[in-house]
Amino acid sequence: MRRAILAVFLTLTIVATPITGSAAAAPGLNFSSEKAPNPTFVEDELVVGSHDRSEMSDALEYYNDSGEVATLPATVNQSQDTPVGVRFDQIDAERYGLFPRIDGETGNSANWTVASDWTTSSGASSSMSVTDADADGVDKLELAATVASSETATATYADNVSITSDPNKRVMFGVLNVDTLASGSTVEVRAVDGDGDYRYAEVNASANASADDVIANSTGNGYVFSERLSNLPLAGSGDGTFDSIQQVDIVASDADATVTLAGLDLDTKSDEDLAEIQRNTDGDTELEATTITDYYEGGVANLTALDTLGPMYDDAVVNDLHVYDVQYQFSDLSDSEEYSTEFSSADDYNYPQKLELYADMSVPTAIDLQHGSLTMEFEQGLVESRYVVAEVATGVDSSEEFGNFTDEDGTYSSVTDSFGSQGTTATFVASASADTNYRVHLVVLLQDEEASTLQDMSAVGPTGASGGGFFASIWGKVAGLLGSVLVAVGLKRKVGGS
Repeated sequence: MRRAILAVFLTLTIVATPITGSAAAAPGLNFSSEKAPNPTFVEDELVVGSHDRSEMSDALEYYNDSGEVATLPATVNQSQDTPVGVRFDQIDAERYGLFPRIDGETGNSANWTVASDWTTSSGASSSMSVTDADADGVDKLELAATVASSETATATYADNVSITSDPNKRVMFGVLNVDTLASGSTVEVRAVDGDGDYRYAEVNASANASADDVIANSTGNGYVFSERLSNLPLAGSGDGTFDSIQQVDIVASDADATVTLAGLDLDTKSDEDLAEIQRNTDGDTELEATTITDYYEGGVANLTALDTLGPMYDDAVVNDLHVYDVQYQFSDLSDSEEYSTEFSSADDYNYPQKLELYADMSVPTAIDLQHGSLTMEFEQGLVESRYVVAEVATGVDSSEEFGNFTDEDGTYSSVTDSFGSQGTTATFVASASADTNYRVHLVVLLQDEEASTLQDMSAVGPTGASGGGFFASIWGKVAGLLGSVLVAVGLKRKVGGS
């Protein structure tokens, strides 16, 4: 008898223990099943205003309006080749402003970002200006040249620049925007030695953008150039030997041009990884994941992952982080007041069971978030006839109880006509708005085995509703199992006499 009681106790413990797993989510459904209803807001592109990599790791983290780190209740579609994007001129990275690395008592005492440290010169009918152009949280300088045909205009940074060892081994690094580039204009970035020889890279509309000595061949933002000086052309009026770096010249020739510098360096001897992007590296039609040290394409660089950003960006602030295909799913809800799921008998529909689902769904807003286009979609896991109720109400006060919602509180609109064949995607709301509450109401007809699969047992308690009445619930099953064991024990005692 003691053994029998022990067996009953162990059985009850096993059965009553909550079943948990990665497929189970807060709303109490097994979302690993394709039949689980999961209404979802899909956003084409989210822009996070400030992503501080020293405090954040997830692309969906942001600063809320109280200045605290928060995370959006959403997921990013990881089937994308490039789920995030950055513009390199919008990254506040220490490396961008270190040159020429003159140490002072409180750190770097001189750097190229001070406009007054630059000097200018030009032909008689031309001019060059250097002005502060800080933007996106990044120190920047604008160099604007008005240049007559056959003349040049030059901006020079020479204070504290003196590299006398291994000048040809140094790497020219620049992050810049090409704001204007008149027809026939070229802009050269020159590393100049003491007697007038120089190595240079250029912005030239007639050049091949991927060539070693070309920074860019059109206007655009976020270009990154990185090339060892020994690989760049040698020119100038000196002795023909490039034997030091004594100044940096930026020279516009023959027509007007404006560039904005966000990063400049000629001191290091190695390239640094920027990030991993998709790039055509062998001339065929296929793109391959490639870790780059330059970015001649310009514009937003779409990355294979945020954590592929190179070491120079470990503590950087990425301004305007682009995040693609963001999904705010019903399964992401965590507040029990935001949803209701109930399984019950569906005799009135001549079906074994039904699931009635309510959800209050909205996309959060914040000063630091810029939302793109939003749609509410639904992956149709069952045939159309199984969804006997499918409706959405817009702008509902979330304090209104699900079952007591009336036309005075808002109006449901049926979305049943959006359904197609099983496995297709229905559109519940074609153009949704962030920070607006959408109340979804679904009634789904289920076979017994489907209901069993969809139920997340960790969310069902003594008062939880499930199809088939009490004996179909976990506690009913426990009671049934207990009765079976006790009956078996009684029979054993009667037959065996023990």
